[in-house]
Amino acid sequence: MKKYVLFVSFLFLLPNAITDDFIVENGQSIQDVIDSAREGDSIFIREGVYRENIIINKSLKIYGIGRVIIDGCGETAIKVKADFVNISGLEIFNSSDGVVIFEGKNGLIEKSRIYRGRYGIIGNKTIIKNCEIFECGGGILANNSYLEDCEIYKCGIGLEISQNNCISNLRIHTCGAGIYGEYSSNNLIEKCELYKCNNNQGEIFFINSLSNKIKDCNISYGSFGIKIVESKGIEIEECRIIKSRYGVKIESSHEIKIYKNLIKRCRFSIALEKSKDILINYNDIVGSEMYSIDASYSICNARRNYWGKIAPQKFHKKLSKIEYMPWLLEPIYENYSLKYYEKMCKNEEKEFEKISNEIKRLKIETDDFDPLVDIWVGICIKRARFPRKGLLEVKIDGKKNCSIFCGDEYPEIIFWENVDDKKQFVEISFNLGKKFNVYYDLATGGWFGDDFLGDEDGYGRIKHENYEIWFDIIYNDYDNDRLTYWEEVNIYHTNPYVSDYGIDYDGDGVAIEWEDKYGYDPFNPENHANIDTDNDGLSNLEEYMMRYDLSDPFAKDIFVEIDYMPQYRISNESIQMLCDAFSKHNITLHIKVDDELPYRERIYYKEARDFYWDYFLNGNANSPKHGIYHYLILVAYGPGARGGNAFVGYDNCDSILLACQYINDWRIGEKRKTAYASLIMHELGHNLGLFEDDFGGIDNESCNAPWLPGYWKYENYKSCLNYRYSFELVDYSDGSHGINDFNDWEKIDLTFFKNSYYYE
Repeated sequence: MKKYVLFVSFLFLLPNAITDDFIVENGQSIQDVIDSAREGDSIFIREGVYRENIIINKSLKIYGIGRVIIDGCGETAIKVKADFVNISGLEIFNSSDGVVIFEGKNGLIEKSRIYRGRYGIIGNKTIIKNCEIFECGGGILANNSYLEDCEIYKCGIGLEISQNNCISNLRIHTCGAGIYGEYSSNNLIEKCELYKCNNNQGEIFFINSLSNKIKDCNISYGSFGIKIVESKGIEIEECRIIKSRYGVKIESSHEIKIYKNLIKRCRFSIALEKSKDILINYNDIVGSEMYSIDASYSICNARRNYWGKIAPQKFHKKLSKIEYMPWLLEPIYENYSLKYYEKMCKNEEKEFEKISNEIKRLKIETDDFDPLVDIWVGICIKRARFPRKGLLEVKIDGKKNCSIFCGDEYPEIIFWENVDDKKQFVEISFNLGKKFNVYYDLATGGWFGDDFLGDEDGYGRIKHENYEIWFDIIYNDYDNDRLTYWEEVNIYHTNPYVSDYGIDYDGDGVAIEWEDKYGYDPFNPENHANIDTDNDGLSNLEEYMMRYDLSDPFAKDIFVEIDYMPQYRISNESIQMLCDAFSKHNITLHIKVDDELPYRERIYYKEARDFYWDYFLNGNANSPKHGIYHYLILVAYGPGARGGNAFVGYDNCDSILLACQYINDWRIGEKRKTAYASLIMHELGHNLGLFEDDFGGIDNESCNAPWLPGYWKYENYKSCLNYRYSFELVDYSDGSHGINDFNDWEKIDLTFFKNSYYYE
């Protein structure tokens, strides 16, 4: 233990000098006071908000008085270059790098809140105590450091460790992965609570690591409790590992010791693959749902364990050797009960007012609805999805226009027809295999009929089978601001000769023409940042931001950005399969294929998180794409050789990794295109809140093959989330297929990617 904390004894051995105290008043510059201070001085910062990028290049003690907030404005808020710097009682946030970076040694940060950065704290020979870190790509990156009594949550990776860290009494939850060690060694993790991290990731992960110890920790509710890959000399001792898919998962590792633990109610208590010299002794391994030990090409000594029954049970071996005699007849943890930590805040249910098509329409009589122009009405086709070459017929007051479409097009063509200037309602019909009629109002600029404001499938969208179009209706108003002459003169009292396009008169962040189109008062400010009428996770401000991408505040939208490695670019056919599946349920899926990624053979959680920051956010912690788009990367291999996983890149489960080489090896032609779409939809289902704790047929390994019980038990669950139908079905189930079916479509939560909590 001495080697972990030796440097602590030097923490307060500052150079001998007469020290002074400085007070920073609200409105002063913290950096100016630091520059004026001498080695060993103390600085007290009064309550307030300070927007600074502070560099500490001398040994100082810095304290916050009251609530002191330091905003890094997108850059590192505090960079510590000197040794022996103490920081206490600050709230620090907003950095596209580390919020707080210690380059000097023997520093201390305590009693502080750090959030919204690529990393929260980067520490080297640093003491980190009693801190709260959240909403970061990485909570803490630690080397040769001492961490105690911190809470880390809502981060892509809670804690990344390298060498010689002592970690005690940390509480880590609702992250993507809790603790991540790559090429890490000589770390001690003890008395920590790790729970409810992402269902597709888990609590503790080591890869290419050596001589690390996990002791006396409570670990629960994760895809894995502890996962060890290509590592040696890892010890797991006196831990409680509860209710995870995999309690302990070991791949291509050796000299792993699992000793005196309680592993309870996991689907796979211990899973071994290509591993040897595994010692599993004096553990309670009880309540395993599938296997107590699942071993492939592995050798383990599993003697002297208690298996929950009078004899060992639920072993699965594939070219493996499990030595389990003798075994224990009595449990070690007979009277143990785990204290579960539940999230205290609950989401309030929102009630939304549905817009009715039965609007009282004001009939207006006038000699001319726009005396400034001879009125021509235009139908602008924004997007057309035609699975086969087909004809779209549009009639404006009985005058026919036609165009041929094939595939998914964004034509931006406008059909214009001259209309009667004194006739308020212009009849418009669309025919794409079925006829749709709408009536355009020259007074208000809106329309009603078979398409209307608040229509479930979207305002300016009509569909028949897999044929659909998005459109807008306009007329040639004089100032081209999308406001009608009648509205400008009689409602808004604006000048019809001067364009109001893009002006936000009420200062609520949304321009007049958008508020007019969607029924808001452009002269009465709305709280658009907190309005999400269609409950799709996008606020009105975000819907407005995505207006050119056909986002609708009253119809559900999902935006996905795809980056891909060479050889794995998704086909347009796969994209259309996905669009078709969601369209049937009045959800518009917008897919943007973007960057080609550098090739790497295998991508684990850290690399996936880094792709998220480098290629999706482009290194910007405040990227507007965050919270609007889901992010998908198509790679060769992920943490597993096949399939994929949803992951947390920042603060919520909004990202997907799909391992594509397995698909390419085993599927060709149309089956390959279907497999891409099916597996993407599977992982997207996790971003929409569907996990194994919602229904037993989701992500259930016993559904993989006909000789396993789940294959037949969940036969009626016709969903791509069922491993039986992954690779071949591009749909969720609607619950209509009989016993052991489940209605995925009713359960999905489009807001989950912005407010992710697991195992609720």
